Amino acid sequence: MPGPLDGLRVLDLADLRGALCARILADLGADVIRVLTEHHGESASNLYRNANKRGVHLDLFDGKGSSELQSFLAGADVLVENFGDTDRSFARLEPEEVRSRHPHLVHVAIADFGLSGPRTGWRLEPLAALAASGTLHASGFPDRPPCWLPGHLAHDCASVYGAIGAIAAVMDRVRTGRGQLVEVSVQEAALAGTVPWSVVLQDYLKINPLLPANGNRNADGTYWVLPVKDGWVRTVIGNGRQWRGFLTLLGEPDALEAPEWKDPIFRIMNGDVIRMIAQEQLADRTRAELFDEAMQVGATLGVIHTPSEFVAHPQTRARCVFVDTDFPGLVGGPFVGPPVRMSATPSSVRRPAPDGNDQAQPWEPRPREARPSNPASGLLLEGVRVVEFGMAAVVPELCMVLSELGADVIKIESESHLDVLRATGMGRVNCGFAFNAECRGRSSVALNLETEEGRRLALDLCSKADVVAENFRGGVLDDLGLGYDQVRKKNPSVVYASSQGYGRDGPLGRAPAYGPLNLGFVGQHLIWNHQNVPYPCATSLNHPDHVAGKMLAVAVLAALDHRQRTGAGQLVDMAQTDVAAYLLGELYLEAFASGVEPAAEGNSSPHAVPHGVFPARGDDRWLAIAVPDDAAWIRLCRALGWQEGGEEASLAGRLAARDAIEERLARWTSTRDANEAASFLQDHGVSAMAVMGPQDHLSDAHLQERDFIVQLHHPEVGDERQPGNPIRMSGLLQRTASSAPCLGAHTEEVLTQVLGLLPEEVRALTEKGVCR
Repeated sequence: MPGPLDGLRVLDLADLRGALCARILADLGADVIRVLTEHHGESASNLYRNANKRGVHLDLFDGKGSSELQSFLAGADVLVENFGDTDRSFARLEPEEVRSRHPHLVHVAIADFGLSGPRTGWRLEPLAALAASGTLHASGFPDRPPCWLPGHLAHDCASVYGAIGAIAAVMDRVRTGRGQLVEVSVQEAALAGTVPWSVVLQDYLKINPLLPANGNRNADGTYWVLPVKDGWVRTVIGNGRQWRGFLTLLGEPDALEAPEWKDPIFRIMNGDVIRMIAQEQLADRTRAELFDEAMQVGATLGVIHTPSEFVAHPQTRARCVFVDTDFPGLVGGPFVGPPVRMSATPSSVRRPAPDGNDQAQPWEPRPREARPSNPASGLLLEGVRVVEFGMAAVVPELCMVLSELGADVIKIESESHLDVLRATGMGRVNCGFAFNAECRGRSSVALNLETEEGRRLALDLCSKADVVAENFRGGVLDDLGLGYDQVRKKNPSVVYASSQGYGRDGPLGRAPAYGPLNLGFVGQHLIWNHQNVPYPCATSLNHPDHVAGKMLAVAVLAALDHRQRTGAGQLVDMAQTDVAAYLLGELYLEAFASGVEPAAEGNSSPHAVPHGVFPARGDDRWLAIAVPDDAAWIRLCRALGWQEGGEEASLAGRLAARDAIEERLARWTSTRDANEAASFLQDHGVSAMAVMGPQDHLSDAHLQERDFIVQLHHPEVGDERQPGNPIRMSGLLQRTASSAPCLGAHTEEVLTQVLGLLPEEVRALTEKGVCR
């Protein structure tokens, strides 16, 4: 069966930093032609990120190549590119010119800082992009430089948002007959896709003065990493049941039985005591033994795997995370397939990355349909109803994307089963910073699903929904009569989106999980570290939760587009672990090819020198610098007045002299303001960026000029600042998601308007405990 985007034509002009955007569209069935403007050879990144694409060689900077490019654009539906300003101009890809020549085209422009603002034109290599996002600032031990996750995480967030924008714009073209520009800032996308809670903390200090509003890195934070007999495990303790389960794992130690230990804040303040006791009590058991025990006693604990352990794990095999390929150089290799399963329009990997032998021909231009006489101008998803059984981050973030495109989102929750993030409000259920960051742009309906009437009302709402979305622990909604099979009996055309930590099936289909545990499960936690650390802390962030919600939005939009064309609904199934693996698929290929487990290397890269996070003037101020090739090395030397020639002119020479080069560079950076030094180096063509934290983002002139941080008003919290939408669309109206709802604030409104109940009936149900 074809994928949901079958027939869509995409021309891919992005380099490796943005290659995942078109790969996502290709995995969903689009026909992608990649313009081969540079050679990446047999690198694992190229083989992985450009799979499922055809290729064509074009020199975009001569007359013939530029003319041929226009022929490809004439038959394409979507253009994806991440050129810099100068190259975009030389290649005649400036948005106004593209729109003039190809008014039908959806032009996705991924730009490191967007297409406007003071830093337009700066180039960010992956390390510097992570510094701009805030992710780097929050990762690692506080007594060491901030530590990155190897790969392209910041740019991958932009790729996911770019795919959302591309599909939305194609859907809009059906209504309007016109294409448009879709602009995505890498900095904004990575902030929203990795560390969105950081922006809101300052305005919630009045609720909880102990919130870490500066966002300084604190190793593993409150998600403790603990040594066991054969490695490491990690915990997430978000409620009283999980704390009691953790105590059971520890053998009910008397030292942790005093009443004050039930207080989450007290536990945070005394985490060193818990860590000391846990290390002693867990040392005689293996990771697998503790995981099984935790499942039985209600503790939430995850195993920290190596990459090869994840590849071989029964859950990984049961879900077919790695797909069989017969691609040259990859036979038998662990190749990560699409992270989302779709029951009616399955996605797949069909072809290897294009090589030097590829020479695709332009598509024939489609006959252009007459432009609608009254083209739609409203919100794309106006009239689309979403019923959300969301918990924590993933499904709530999917629903925020849909809400900003116009969907009416109804969140079902109750006093008896609160969203775990409401607990961040210090006992005030409507004032949790994390909940209010995740659950904007929706109504709240209080339904107690432990009652038969509550379940019936929830099912009635699902029967009137276009989308039902849930990320409860696997099997919970099925047991309540609200699973996919039960809902589609009443609503055959529903798009039912389901996302669990490990997936909805397999041996761990009913296991609880959170972002920090998912990261450990897939083998990436161990490499997000400096060398010779006391324990592998990785990050205290909830990766991959935030970007996983946006990846789910890509699939749901594709399913809605398919439904609009065919009337068919389907199940959309996404494991959060699969998303983490998908975003760093080359990791597993590299381990397979070398036969060596990837190791923590801090901020070093085997492909670039210098490449690191260097001290700047001031307390805990840092500058990320990446020099990826010989030309960039020459630019750095000229900027700093260093000698250009000698053995260091080659990568091999720089690798041999890495320590000396980076020590010399650190002496230069340590006396300079990070922002000024970054600006100076960028002016000389060197990728550099100050390591930004929440306070930097709130005061940043670039983000302010782009109006990325939005001002909202919450009925109980008051004024609050939240991250905006990283997607800017020239022709499609989007709205800013409103502040998160108070618990049950819209129960009567929804039940009377959608289900036709009378107000007095709702009040009676409330008195019975059904609507609360």
